[in-house]
Amino acid sequence: MESKNPLMVRRRGRRTIPWLFLSPYLVLLLAFGVAPAIYGLYESFIVSSVVGPSSFSLVKNFVAVLSDYRLPDAAKHVFLYLLFWLPIMIVAVFAIALAIDAKRTRFGAITRFVSYVPGAVTGSAAALLWLFMFSPQVSPIGGFLRLFVGKSDTFLSDNTLPIVLAVMGISAGAGGWIVVLHGALTAIPRDIVESASLEGANAWQTVWHIKLPHIRGYIAFILIVSTAQGFQVFVEPTVIAAGAPAQISQTWSINELVFSYATLNSNYGRASALAVLLLLVCLVLAIAILRKTRLYSTGAEG
Repeated sequence: MESKNPLMVRRRGRRTIPWLFLSPYLVLLLAFGVAPAIYGLYESFIVSSVVGPSSFSLVKNFVAVLSDYRLPDAAKHVFLYLLFWLPIMIVAVFAIALAIDAKRTRFGAITRFVSYVPGAVTGSAAALLWLFMFSPQVSPIGGFLRLFVGKSDTFLSDNTLPIVLAVMGISAGAGGWIVVLHGALTAIPRDIVESASLEGANAWQTVWHIKLPHIRGYIAFILIVSTAQGFQVFVEPTVIAAGAPAQISQTWSINELVFSYATLNSNYGRASALAVLLLLVCLVLAIAILRKTRLYSTGAEG
C-alpha cells in the first residue's frame, strides 16, 4: 500500500481549513440571502389579479411600479437624503479619523469610544429621539426650529425629512466608520510617513498621496455599504411619519412603497418587482464604485 505524501496532506489541509471557517456563513447566506432573492425574483413575475387566478408575466409588474405616480417622489426623497448624508459623513469620518491618527496619545482609545457611543442608538429608538429633537414644542432647540416652521408649527415635512435623516445617519453611523478608518490608518507603516516628511512633504501632501491611497479600499467599502443602507431607508421615516401625522407621506421612501404594495394592497408581485429594481440600482452603483476606486486591483495593475 502506497504511503501518503506528507506534503500533499498538509497542502490539502490548508485548502480545507478556510472552507471550514466559511461554511457556517455560506449556509446562512444561501438560506437567508440567495434563496429569498431567487424567490423574490420569481415572485416579481407573478401578476396578482383582483378577480381570478394570478398570471405570469416578465414585464407587467415592472411596468406597473415604474408608472406608479408615487415612485418619482419616493426616489427624489431618497436621492436628496443620500445627497445630504453621504458626502458629509464620509468627509467627517475621514477628517476625525485623521485627527485621531495625527495625535496618537493615551487618550486615543477614549476618543474612539466617545465617537462610537452615538452609534449605540439606532433604528426606531434613534427615530424617536430625533422626533423629539425636531419637534419645536418640546425640543431644547425649539426656538431655533420655529424660525423655519410654517403655520403647522412643525419642522417635519416631506421636504425637511432628508435633512433630519441625514443628521440621524451621521450621528448613528459615523462612530463605527471612524473606528474602522482609524484602524486602517494605524496599519500604514510609520516609516513611509516619516520618509515622506523627510522628503519635505507637508501634512496635506502626506494625506493625499500616502494615507488616502492606503485606505482607498476602506472608503470604497464604506461608500458601498452606506449607499445600500441609504436606498433601503425604512424604519426612520416610518416612525417619524407616525409622530408627525399628515406632514410626512406614508410612502416617503422606496422601501416604504414596497411595504405599501405588500401590506396595504397585498400585491407581492409589485412589491417584489420594485425590490428587484432597487437591488439592481444598488448593484450598478456598487460596481461603479468598485471600478472607480479599483478596490480589487493589485499593485501590478496599477
